[in-house]
Amino acid sequence: MTITYTDRMFWLRAGLGVVAGAAAQFLFDTDYPTGILFAVVVYLGSYYLVRHLWGGKLKPGDSRKLITAGLGSYALLFLFFWILLFTLGAHYLTL
Repeated sequence: MTITYTDRMFWLRAGLGVVAGAAAQFLFDTDYPTGILFAVVVYLGSYYLVRHLWGGKLKPGDSRKLITAGLGSYALLFLFFWILLFTLGAHYLTL
């Protein structure tokens, strides 16, 4: 079984979604527009990282995957961890 560059892009962005969601909670707490902007900036940064690492190794027809591979997982994991940590933090503040 070989791990393709698309798989690596997917898992890199999935991990970044978790990290960015946690960072958004700790850095921006209830400043929602800034947290969303932070998520977009991290995703754009992942595009440039992926393009630098694996961009030249993809087939010419797969260049769109540099943008789309892992986009949905990144967004959902970002939101999940941001909301989860917000909820846990809000719960402990009310005790």
